[in-house]
Amino acid sequence: MEFSFPDLPYKLNALEPYLTENQVRLHFEGHLKGYVDKLNKIPEVVDRDWLYLEDLVVSSNRERVSDPLADLPPVEKKSYLFNQASQVYNHVFYFKNLCPGGGGPPGGDMGEIIRSQYGSWEQFRKKVVARGTSLFGSGYVWVCLDDEARLVILRGYDSATPIAYKGLSPLMCIDVWEHAYYVDYNLHRAQYIEAVLDHLINWNFVHEHLRRA
Repeated sequence: MEFSFPDLPYKLNALEPYLTENQVRLHFEGHLKGYVDKLNKIPEVVDRDWLYLEDLVVSSNRERVSDPLADLPPVEKKSYLFNQASQVYNHVFYFKNLCPGGGGPPGGDMGEIIRSQYGSWEQFRKKVVARGTSLFGSGYVWVCLDDEARLVILRGYDSATPIAYKGLSPLMCIDVWEHAYYVDYNLHRAQYIEAVLDHLINWNFVHEHLRRA
């Protein structure tokens, strides 16, 4: 079977001025499409019928993170199949958790959890920015709910993804690979992360995943 290239849930220029059309096009139509194309050439994908991408990721890796308040484990020893499948999953999740007119302090359950665990949106925001800027190299910053109902902020290096590990339910993420922001922000990763948090996070998407967790 083949996994189809997904639709972007908004126009390429819809996230401007925080992410330009040129940046989104490069990231979505360039990098994500490249991962989808590579995934669809792997024999384990071609020769089997996978209903969901998540099943493919989980089938190639299922562990428990020893300390869910630390980073996701490194992926150096993961298979080529895992790396391609998780990169497609991570990218699709990332684009869906953005929207025009989003970001800022959330209301509802997510807002209550943030205030309860981090004291305020400002403190939570600082923590996410710090985790993202301290990630050496490429990867993602994930906000997850663990199996003790704690909101945890994790660094996932390279293709690491929380769905591959027991006890973690992803709620939101920010892609901090250079290709996600370099056109618009050059070396200024912190400014990019702040812009996503303040203006682009799709809280409806986050709340939907919180309800499922």
